[in-house]
Amino acid sequence: MDFAFSDEQDEFRAMLRRFLEERWSVAEVRKLAETPAGFDRATWKQMASELGLQGLAIPEAHGGQGFGFLELGIALEEMGRQLSGGPFLASAVLAAQAVQCAGSAAEQAEWLPGLAAGEAIATLAVLEASGRHGAGEVEATCARSGGGWTVSGRKVAVLDAPNADWFVVAAREPGSRGEAGVTLLAVRADAAGVAVKASDGLDLTRKLGTLELDAAPATLIGDAGAGAAPLARTLDLAAIALAAECTGAAARCLEAAVAYAQGRIQFGRPIGAFQAIKHKAAEVMLELETARSAAYWSWWTAAQQGVAAGDLADAASVAKSCCNEAFSRAAAENVHIHGGIGFTWEFDCHLYFRRAKAAELLFGDPLWHRARIADRLGF
Repeated sequence: MDFAFSDEQDEFRAMLRRFLEERWSVAEVRKLAETPAGFDRATWKQMASELGLQGLAIPEAHGGQGFGFLELGIALEEMGRQLSGGPFLASAVLAAQAVQCAGSAAEQAEWLPGLAAGEAIATLAVLEASGRHGAGEVEATCARSGGGWTVSGRKVAVLDAPNADWFVVAAREPGSRGEAGVTLLAVRADAAGVAVKASDGLDLTRKLGTLELDAAPATLIGDAGAGAAPLARTLDLAAIALAAECTGAAARCLEAAVAYAQGRIQFGRPIGAFQAIKHKAAEVMLELETARSAAYWSWWTAAQQGVAAGDLADAASVAKSCCNEAFSRAAAENVHIHGGIGFTWEFDCHLYFRRAKAAELLFGDPLWHRARIADRLGF
């Protein structure tokens, strides 16, 4: 395993960082957060047509770039720095990976090209009112109807639900329990029996919604009743992707805190000269480096062909727990080092703090992931 990036990957990172700083910086994100969509469609289309980002981890046969999770991780880390990307996590990662994990070649050919081109936006709908995380916690139901399927149920905290053209919905066949009977289906947002309602979340930069399904027509993805394993893999990849975002955002918090400490003069010298501030910054840096190593290891694991489900789960849980906690620490210390002004609406500190706290709850919080590791180790 080599943690050093190639020259091409470094160039890709530099190019993407320049693009985001110019077109989708945190200042632009702040403005877009006040709009219903939360992102600029012109920039979204430019990302697809000029950079090919939406198809980064989609096979070339389906209109994508054919890269792996290493390149996808770099993109997510850079987007995390600016809190940008809009529906990138939902569409280019969650929905795209769900279709690749569960779908047949024909199903992938049907659903992936639109995502890769940035022409369609999709998302994954799993979480329900119970709030329990995992492939076996699905309560929504699906049933055969004529030559197709219908889905009924209620999904909450669906990423970018208001922006989605279609959803990958996790449901179960009637009478099934646990992971048995879990099925993945595609549901179009404009289909009969589908209602989407925007939800207010702690993170102002990420749109959420509730998805109500009442015998909505659906298209099967993969085999009926065999969705638990691909869903579990998709959720692990989602945790790894979110950890990448957290790593980039945590690094940006540390940079902002250090820059402010170097310029803020108190008692005749920069506050960064005081030992207490130095200690805060140093501790954040140490935690960030640990988290970054965990994140890079998880990308490498996800990029391996035929990686065992248990190995992927371990990498996802380590990365998600470490990166969540590093980001929360960095965001909190960024506020503290800024002092009173760090609590104001005008500064960006609160946007990162909100993202950090919201990210902890997505795809399993650190306690859930540590408990899963403990269970696998036999504790």
